[in-house]
Amino acid sequence: MSYLNHLDEFKCQRCLNCCTNPGNIYVSKNEVAQIAEYLKISEEDFLNSYCDLIQKPRLTLKNKADGACIMLEGNACQIHPVKPKQCKDFPLIWSTKDALSYCFGLQLLAQKHGV
Repeated sequence: MSYLNHLDEFKCQRCLNCCTNPGNIYVSKNEVAQIAEYLKISEEDFLNSYCDLIQKPRLTLKNKADGACIMLEGNACQIHPVKPKQCKDFPLIWSTKDALSYCFGLQLLAQKHGV
């Protein structure tokens, strides 16, 4: 039986590997408004400082030079309470094909279920 049949048992280990893996984190207009309000800055300042327009009208959070999410500060997400849906949904609703290689929570689940 695959560990994927047991995703209801998944517990995030806060390893931050999903936050340090380079990639696109898409943000919606509503998420932009929520995050800007949370950071106590204007939406325009948020867009200019933290987002890239990759293909109109798709917005993503910027990556740092090392590929990590721009919102990762030390060992914590500075917008955790209002993080984008894409972040909230990983790895339960969506995942990368190599998530098992870097997600400690998935690795523990796979180990528990004999993968």
